[in-house]
Amino acid sequence: MNRNDGSSGRKIWVLLAAVAALIVVSAPLSIPRGAVASGQEAPEESFAIVDVTLFDGETFRRQHDVWVEDGRIRRVGSGLELPDDLPRVDGRGHTLLPGFIDGHVHTFGGTLGDALRFGVTSVLDQFTDSGLLAGARTARDDIARTAEADLFSAGMLATAPGGHGTQFGLRVEPLTGPEGAAAWVRARKEEGSDWIKIVSEDGSAYRGEIPSLERETIAALIAAAHDEGLLAVVHVSDLEAALEAVSLGADGLVHTWFDAAISEEDARSFARTGVFVVPTLSVIMGLFGDSTGLRVLDETDESLVSPMQRQTLSNRFEMPEGPDSEVALENVRRLHAAGVRIVAGTDAPNPGTATGLSMHGELRLLARAGLESHEVLAAATSVAADAFAVPERGRVAEGTIADLLLVRGDVGEDVTRTADIVTIWKDGYPVVRETAGTALSPAIAPAPDGPVVVDFEDGLDSGFGFGWQVTTDAMNGGASTADLAVEEGALVVRGETRTGFAFPWAGAIWFLGDQPMQAVDFSGRSVLRFRTRGDGRSYTVMLFGAGAAATVPPTVPFVAGSEWAVVEIPLENFATADPSIIAGLAFVAQAPLGSFAFELDDLEIR
Repeated sequence: MNRNDGSSGRKIWVLLAAVAALIVVSAPLSIPRGAVASGQEAPEESFAIVDVTLFDGETFRRQHDVWVEDGRIRRVGSGLELPDDLPRVDGRGHTLLPGFIDGHVHTFGGTLGDALRFGVTSVLDQFTDSGLLAGARTARDDIARTAEADLFSAGMLATAPGGHGTQFGLRVEPLTGPEGAAAWVRARKEEGSDWIKIVSEDGSAYRGEIPSLERETIAALIAAAHDEGLLAVVHVSDLEAALEAVSLGADGLVHTWFDAAISEEDARSFARTGVFVVPTLSVIMGLFGDSTGLRVLDETDESLVSPMQRQTLSNRFEMPEGPDSEVALENVRRLHAAGVRIVAGTDAPNPGTATGLSMHGELRLLARAGLESHEVLAAATSVAADAFAVPERGRVAEGTIADLLLVRGDVGEDVTRTADIVTIWKDGYPVVRETAGTALSPAIAPAPDGPVVVDFEDGLDSGFGFGWQVTTDAMNGGASTADLAVEEGALVVRGETRTGFAFPWAGAIWFLGDQPMQAVDFSGRSVLRFRTRGDGRSYTVMLFGAGAAATVPPTVPFVAGSEWAVVEIPLENFATADPSIIAGLAFVAQAPLGSFAFELDDLEIR
């Protein structure tokens, strides 16, 4: 038996998604009316919330009334004179907040719906398919009933060939020097990018090495963004890159760093420039096993959590020894103490996070870093809106959009109360929060009652599911190759991993549903078993579950020796919320580069 912990060989920048090209965006859901405290039915469009503790985006105001009319805030004050026929919500014992703004997400699949169900009414996306941008602008400009958060986005990111961001399967146009910066930025503006995101990442913080943009190219991109009237934010993961980005005129940094603590003098210089920082503590602390999101999940009704949220929250990065999570917290403490603007952002749905849900964990982490309750909440509302120039959101004030979050208790006294949600209003309409949760949805097919065995006696036809396909990094512009054949009743996988993509891979993928990436429910099964032999190399099994196209697949290594051997991998070794939900199993070669050959036979899920 080959028993592993499921995380060997994984590194933070290796976000290998063999079917990333299959990412799709969920269609909007129809929304019935919601409900509020004390059995009241939530009013919509025009109503008042009375006698509530209000956080208006900057300060707490006690015993206040908020009058909503046609999806916008009409008036705010204490003891407002309201029309007799205006529906009212009793706000006593509750806190009313602006809808949250997550300052760092990546939009895939159903993440906009996941965000809204947890009170995140707007997301600031730091890299997604630029094809989403036109529709996002139309949706966010309307005051209308919706099941999704508003999307503001950088669209495509700026990175080096083979650099961070090229591994996700999304379209990327890398830069090789400063001469192309102006045209590149102009193209992003025409696509609808709301700001420009630039990657300064060489992998050193994670004990690795990947290509990164040169200083001159970063400077040219920042200058070009400003010439086009756009903000320029920079992805960093180490102190040196952060100092350089600020010196070059970056408007914001999207991540804090954990290789070293910033000096108080440098923190004060950051404040003088006006730069803001989106620390993304949720994903960084998760690297070190400190998952605040999992604690929030434990407090959350299961019916509110989607399968994708569970899977991404349960997935894990492996962090090399050396850095310390407390360094990241200390950097936030020093930046905040110096007066640097802090914007709350989660980097969801990366491993260890869940879109929407992790925002409540991020707020708790900011409190751990020394921010007071009103500062924590401002980081997720008014400060985020101001930093990214997001209009009409982040505050409860006359004329702003009625994106509102009503929670039980006094959030000023206890910031963890943000997760105790009573009602969410988006554009003045109540949001229904229930989802299918962990229930079997129509998209997830049942597995057969009997054994599921693939013996290749009938060729590549697996006898179950859509079947076997080649998978390589060619879909990301790489040069690795693979081919499949059945010889003497076994699957033979041959190929070569080559330079040309930052994270080469090649091999075979088995789609278990009737269509590629349709999930199948293998509840009651606990082990993946197969026979293998090969060239003695180490290979990787990747398990794709529900919502797999938008998540990082958990992996388990195996060795294909010169003689046939049985490999048994407990499904629980795949670090995912529910390893019995399987859409695909990939068997791939990664490092080292070069030719490879291995065989598979008698695959069984039992």
